[in-house]
Amino acid sequence: VMGGWASRALFVSGWTKSQEARRVYLARLPIFNRLVRGASRVLPPPPRALVMKDWKTFFRDTSQWSQLILLLALVVVYLYNFSVLPLDQTPMSSFFLKNLVSFLNLGLAGFVLSAVAGRFIFPGVSQEGFSFWIIRSSPVPLRTFLWSKFWTGLVPLLLLAEALIFLSNWLLKATPFLMILSALTIFFMTFGIVGLAVGLGALYPRFKLENAARMAWGFGGAFFMILSMTFIGALVALEAWPVYALFMAGVQHRPLSLLEWMGVLGSFCGAAILIGTATFLPMKLGLKNLQNMDF
Repeated sequence: VMGGWASRALFVSGWTKSQEARRVYLARLPIFNRLVRGASRVLPPPPRALVMKDWKTFFRDTSQWSQLILLLALVVVYLYNFSVLPLDQTPMSSFFLKNLVSFLNLGLAGFVLSAVAGRFIFPGVSQEGFSFWIIRSSPVPLRTFLWSKFWTGLVPLLLLAEALIFLSNWLLKATPFLMILSALTIFFMTFGIVGLAVGLGALYPRFKLENAARMAWGFGGAFFMILSMTFIGALVALEAWPVYALFMAGVQHRPLSLLEWMGVLGSFCGAAILIGTATFLPMKLGLKNLQNMDF
């Protein structure tokens, strides 16, 4: 009898608590909420609410944010490799070699960003799961929803990109010209990488999966990595000759000829078109796929 009374009094509340997730205090800290609100303040109210929801959801999931520790270890190893490069012991001029490695570092940093985007940004749309029908039936346009995913992933990836480029160039003692050029290039390259990740994630969503890591597997994730690496390689190739021309002109203290200026401007215009295409075309295709999807 006493067991029945105790069960009646405690079973419902105990069972309910057993079904709840463990509290994650990071997402409940006032300073965390202020940082999230401050970072998304520039956005209009609908996308701001979606961005805040995505960031809070990310930090409530320990299986997600705990992998940032692995990312930090990857960054440390990445930067350490630059600090121990024996560039001064080669027969070539260390000055030119350091700046060459600094330029090629754009591609290496881009590949790191692609891997991070493939793991954390590409599954963004799929993580809505079967609750995506709420987004479809809400007054928030799908365009706003998709671009909120873009801004959610862009800000942290930009911080990582600029940190990688600045610290690696500082370790290599690159010239100010290459440091500025690398910072600008990786800034706009990140837009293209995030556009590819969000757009292709919307083009190949996997709403039935619950594990975010598994969402990046399969055809869509592999296709994103192939396109992303192709985009990075093409962008570095487009900038190779103009960077060489500008660098040599600065070293030799001579102005560029008219033909060289035309080549430089043409290459940078091509790079701008490539970045714009990588940013907006996948987003457009992903949006069209979500609009035509029967859910």
